[in-house]
Amino acid sequence: SDQALLSSSIHHVWAVKYSSTLETRVNYSPSDVFLTFPRPAPTPQLEAIGRALDSERREIMVRRELGLTKLYNLVNDPSVQRDEDIRRLREVHAEVDRATMIAYGWEDVSLSHGFHAYRQMERWTISPSARIEVLDRLLEENLRRATGQTVAANAYVDSDAV
Repeated sequence: SDQALLSSSIHHVWAVKYSSTLETRVNYSPSDVFLTFPRPAPTPQLEAIGRALDSERREIMVRRELGLTKLYNLVNDPSVQRDEDIRRLREVHAEVDRATMIAYGWEDVSLSHGFHAYRQMERWTISPSARIEVLDRLLEENLRRATGQTVAANAYVDSDAV
């Protein structure tokens, strides 16, 4: 579940918002990002897609002799369209995002995956309107947890995470 959640666009939106940056690179700080991220409860769907992501990504990297950065440079390159490995990895990430949204109970948000401008570059991600909606909901969830309000039954409650 953690593999999927932390690889999701949902977590990425939070990480970009709450991390410091150097040029266009995000400096992921566990105290600013990981510990404050309002995680949903693990689900069987998150666990399964997390395992699929790890397995498929690892297989592609070994077969093609690519590191993680080079692989994701291909995923985020809009000119790479006919590469079956990259197409499949994009689809797995869309599945990761759908499973994450289901875990939060937010199936009503249209994520509209595709190539979108993001931080002065074009990358494969959720739409700008979905990013805003996801961040708004994460902020609301974080506030609920911080103030001790009742959270949804499927939410992971961690008082140290606020």
